[in-house]
Amino acid sequence: MRALILSAIVLFVSIASANAFESQAIKKLTDSGSCGGCDLRGATLQYKDFKEAYLKGANLRDSVLKQINLSQANLTETDMRRSDLEKATLISANLERAILQDADMEKAVMTNANLQRTDLRSADFDSAEVEGGKFQEADIRKAYFKRANLTNANFSNAKVTEVNFKRSNLSGAIMIKAELNDANFTRANLTNARLEEADLRRANFYRAILVNAVFTNARLSNASFWGADLSGANMEDATGLEQTQLENACGDKNTVLPNNLTISVCTP
Repeated sequence: MRALILSAIVLFVSIASANAFESQAIKKLTDSGSCGGCDLRGATLQYKDFKEAYLKGANLRDSVLKQINLSQANLTETDMRRSDLEKATLISANLERAILQDADMEKAVMTNANLQRTDLRSADFDSAEVEGGKFQEADIRKAYFKRANLTNANFSNAKVTEVNFKRSNLSGAIMIKAELNDANFTRANLTNARLEEADLRRANFYRAILVNAVFTNARLSNASFWGADLSGANMEDATGLEQTQLENACGDKNTVLPNNLTISVCTP
């Protein structure tokens, strides 16, 4: 019994100490806007304004950050696993090499955010605004971008396997040499997108808009283009593309296809 009571006391003291440490870190961040390397695990910071804050290397794992303002903040190398960033504002924030695995960024505003070499596995970007986002060399496997605005975003050399881009806006997106096998582009808009040398095996482009998209040297084995608009698309030297994959797609006189393949002309 005495041992049980002692264990309970130790646990209580540990929790109290952790809470006190967290409060000190939050106070430091609130007062100075700087808390690099701070331990803020599980912190509740929703609705706070930390524009231009310095949080490099901070631990924000499992934190509640709903509608927080972190625009232009330095979040490089932060650990934000499983954090709730729903409707957060991270315009031009620097998240390079951060860990955002399983984070919730639904409806977040992340225009021009730097997400290069960031761990975004299974992260939720449903309806997020990430126009001009920089995702180069990021690990984005199994992430969710349904209805997201990714206009002019750069995914070059990123791991984007099994990602859901359903109904997303990827106009002007750059996906050169990206690993996009098994990605879902159902009804997505990829007008003027650049997909040169991308791995698109088994990707689903059901009713996608691919006007003027560039697929030069892309890998397209078993990719589905049912109902897709390939007007002006360039598939020169793409590998793995077969006639059967184009039977229910359409294009125009400017569509470039490999190996003497043909495509029906789109009707208004």
